[in-house]
Amino acid sequence: MAHVENRMRRADHFKLGTFSTNCSGGMSVTKIPERWDASWDSNLAVAQLLDDAGIDFMLPIARWIGYGGETNFHGSVLETMTWAAGLLALTKRISVIATIHTTANHPVVVAKQIATIDAIGRGRAGLNLVA
Repeated sequence: MAHVENRMRRADHFKLGTFSTNCSGGMSVTKIPERWDASWDSNLAVAQLLDDAGIDFMLPIARWIGYGGETNFHGSVLETMTWAAGLLALTKRISVIATIHTTANHPVVVAKQIATIDAIGRGRAGLNLVA
């Protein structure tokens, strides 16, 4: 398998990516019906679109629950480690950054999760995990 350069490691490259697609509403606190739903299907579709467009990364928010209220901002959240593994398995080049609450997770378990996600990323066309 040919090695593909990880664009996130290039110093001379302006990086473009998304933030918080794993959370409903993304970064928009709004009640409009068209707001981001953060479903797995939506995340996969946008990841593959970004991958094909040459966007560099996706960065999630590690969040347990939303804010409630009228907008229910971040009321639906996909867990970041599983999210990252799934996206890496179904994309080609995009870097997927996994975030985690370090105080709520045992470091040995987190290390094993990251090693597994790394193996998934390496199974594509090169290393694309940024830990």
